[in-house]
Amino acid sequence: MVRYNEVLGIASTNVPAYSNGDDNYFSGEHCYFNGIFTGFKWQCVEFARRWLLIRKSCTFQSINTAADGWRELSNIERVTDGKKFPLIAHSNGSSALPKKDSLLIYSRCRDLPFGHIAVITEVGRDYIRIAEQNYRFSRWSNNYARQISMTIKDGGYYLTDRYNIDGWMEIIENEPLQPLDETPLG
Repeated sequence: MVRYNEVLGIASTNVPAYSNGDDNYFSGEHCYFNGIFTGFKWQCVEFARRWLLIRKSCTFQSINTAADGWRELSNIERVTDGKKFPLIAHSNGSSALPKKDSLLIYSRCRDLPFGHIAVITEVGRDYIRIAEQNYRFSRWSNNYARQISMTIKDGGYYLTDRYNIDGWMEIIENEPLQPLDETPLG
């Protein structure tokens, strides 16, 4: 188990994921990257916002919990000019193949009372790989936290994990979103 505030791994060449140390711990401490609020230290929503900020120069509105993102998020906003980019929600089982750089949203349940949010970093033939924070507290063996199986049934793509996945939110880009910071770590 990786202790609080230590790096679990690095996603997308330069986005560190930090250990929250314990499922039940909430620091209440605000996090900022380049002066922009990313969330509470080291919650899953904070990681998703910081990943979007570093890799896409964007962030998303405040949400009460990770699970609320499924209903409440409709776009991300570029911090350099305020331009909004739509998010398209694809329910688990959708006919749309999950795409890299999409947000993966988990439902609330007893073990995940606030739900969970992660970033899809790779899509394979029968799996996706994700980067995340505040889910288990082990060091990553590669540039992603976990691999989740994907099956195709009746034309739909189903992601199967330990907990229920609502679906993924794809960023619709009319123009390429550029990283705010491309300095590689590690």
